[in-house]
Amino acid sequence: MASKIYCPVCRITFSHKEPLSADEILICPVCGAKLQVAALDPEIQVEKFPQPPDEEINDRIEEFARLRGYVFSEDRELIVEGLLQKKETYGDFYCPCRFDNIPENICPCLETRMGQVKKVGHCF
Repeated sequence: MASKIYCPVCRITFSHKEPLSADEILICPVCGAKLQVAALDPEIQVEKFPQPPDEEINDRIEEFARLRGYVFSEDRELIVEGLLQKKETYGDFYCPCRFDNIPENICPCLETRMGQVKKVGHCF
């Protein structure tokens, strides 16, 4: 039976089929975040895997790109730098290309997760 898991990064619930154990590491199939199982009973709870910010965002965008089959442009380092600056200033990896620092704009932003890259060939 599939378990329902709520990702604290993208705020989406996803299904996981294999049995889980405490402290197991998962990758969110929606946003690519590395998650660690925090509790199994009465329901499965996960939290972001503790990592330094630069390692966390690089892992997250690599996994998201891998899951979607995306390739980075030559602006990758500039984008990562912008994400790290937003993390330091505003507390999370908000899209460096967007003005509003709202949950929908946490990288990968909602529009990107909803297929913006496939439609226009690049993220915002």
